[in-house]
Amino acid sequence: MNDFVLAPYGRRSDPFKRLPPELFITIITQVTPPRYPYIDRLLELTLVSRSWQTIILSTPSLWTDLHLDPRDTQDMAMKLHLALHLSKHSALTLHLSSPDVWKAVESLIQAHRARVTNIHINPDYHYSFPAPHRSISRMCPLFDQIGYLPGLKFIRLGISYDYGLNDAFVDALIRFVNHNSHIERLSGAPLVHKFLDLPARKILTNIDTALDLSSVLPFIDSMPAVQTAYFQDKKLLPIKAYHMKERLTPAVPTGLLKWTSFVSSGKLFQPLLPLISKTLVTLKLDICICDLRPLLKSLSNFAVLNEVTLILQLQEDYPTDPVATMLLHCPAQILRIHLQEQSTLSGRLSMGDIQRWYPRFVTDIFSVFSMVQKLSVYTSFRSSLGLEIIPSNELRYLKSLSFNLEPYHTTQSLQFPSTLRTLTIGVNSNNLEGIHSETVEILSLQSRSRTTSKLNLSHWPALCFLDARPGIFSVDWSNDHLHNLQKIRFNGTTTSTWDYTTQFCCDLALYPEAMPCLDSLTFHHEFPELDIVFILLERYNFRKQLGSSRIRQLSLRGPSDLIAPLKKICNGKFTDRPSNHEISWVGNIDMILDASL
Repeated sequence: MNDFVLAPYGRRSDPFKRLPPELFITIITQVTPPRYPYIDRLLELTLVSRSWQTIILSTPSLWTDLHLDPRDTQDMAMKLHLALHLSKHSALTLHLSSPDVWKAVESLIQAHRARVTNIHINPDYHYSFPAPHRSISRMCPLFDQIGYLPGLKFIRLGISYDYGLNDAFVDALIRFVNHNSHIERLSGAPLVHKFLDLPARKILTNIDTALDLSSVLPFIDSMPAVQTAYFQDKKLLPIKAYHMKERLTPAVPTGLLKWTSFVSSGKLFQPLLPLISKTLVTLKLDICICDLRPLLKSLSNFAVLNEVTLILQLQEDYPTDPVATMLLHCPAQILRIHLQEQSTLSGRLSMGDIQRWYPRFVTDIFSVFSMVQKLSVYTSFRSSLGLEIIPSNELRYLKSLSFNLEPYHTTQSLQFPSTLRTLTIGVNSNNLEGIHSETVEILSLQSRSRTTSKLNLSHWPALCFLDARPGIFSVDWSNDHLHNLQKIRFNGTTTSTWDYTTQFCCDLALYPEAMPCLDSLTFHHEFPELDIVFILLERYNFRKQLGSSRIRQLSLRGPSDLIAPLKKICNGKFTDRPSNHEISWVGNIDMILDASL
């Protein structure tokens, strides 16, 4: 993009001119922020070129999201008027953050009320009011101000109810829903006893509540539109008046539910599982590990379940009954496991307590999730459990694995399934030498600190893409030949890895045959010395070796006047450029040490 924006190369090399307009519009939609300043970003993109301006201004669908922000007091009316004009007759989506915003623009929207089909209400906790609970109170007049919208189909409330509710807010919302009885979908409504008793619950698409599950169960039969359910049994609402009484025996719905996503904490999920087994696609549960086995035994009945997230609270004990009955398999292909330490009456859990039952736990998990293709395992405490949770003989379909290594580890060698192609490791370990794979093609090392050991790339012959911090891996430059390595991305920090990136460039320039197929090099935050970068590109790209590649893509931070020569070298062309002395630290030492700059 830098090459495109800089004249005179931009007008000749615009890659978007070769795209169909529909694809170009899709890209523009993805790069614009979903919230404020959406219109500002669109206006900036119209300045890129005349062709961009023509397409953006003539596409009504790009101007239908109206983000009204109270901070934009001077230009908000102008931007809204422009968007209403350019959107022509398309359906509109309003994003509101306070009643003051609606008062300021109500006269402009009045003539377009019939076009408003979606409303998203998101209180701005950081700018509108000093406290979140005041934000909710101040939002009450907004529902009465909006009034009747003949084309309204969907309303979403992005409101946190953790700070409590009041009668005024609930009553205002109920009046608005009753006034606009033609609404088809309602998301984020507070499930309190007043709302559950209304016919409006029939249009609820999302259940997002801090009410306990047993209080909502009797009403689930009359919520046919619900697809996503989020329950939090911890009762975060401080106003207990909105909590329905606990029932000793929760009423269970009688018919099957069409839920596709279900999130719950606690153990009251069991009554619902048989009712959502036919349609559920995404399941996320925060449960105690002692409740895991009943869940695993029921998951084999879920026909289309694809993604499972288990947040497991560890305890001292785990069931010891035989696991031979757990032979059925869950069809889920994506599994995320987060192991959390739970304090006991006697203090924190010891690793000895966990390791006594840990093998049984691993057997249970992967005897059920044997078909998983993407696995993530993370612990919130320091342990060596991450080393033992990957049974290579069980996971015959595993393609992607992500897990964290903590400081306390043995030196045992990790064995990965032969089907594994993508590996992501949260590295905080000093024993990287024991990690290797013959089949992994994409390796990402998410390092947060320096380590004393290094990953030996000679043990990764199939590696095609490496994402790591400089200095965390080693290469035997005179002997190693990484014939498959095509892309390297350095993800370190500017202060700790600049010396490693410069040294890497020096080594690769001296031994280009060690990575003959490398064609992409990205320095995310690092600043390698630019004279060494030019030497690397010239030696690597202009070498005469049969079957060798050249570095076609280079991403790094540097002066804009070096873009043109770097681009030509990446394209395999000789070019005039500044001397190595001019762009080196030595050649610019006076400027670097000048305190007045």
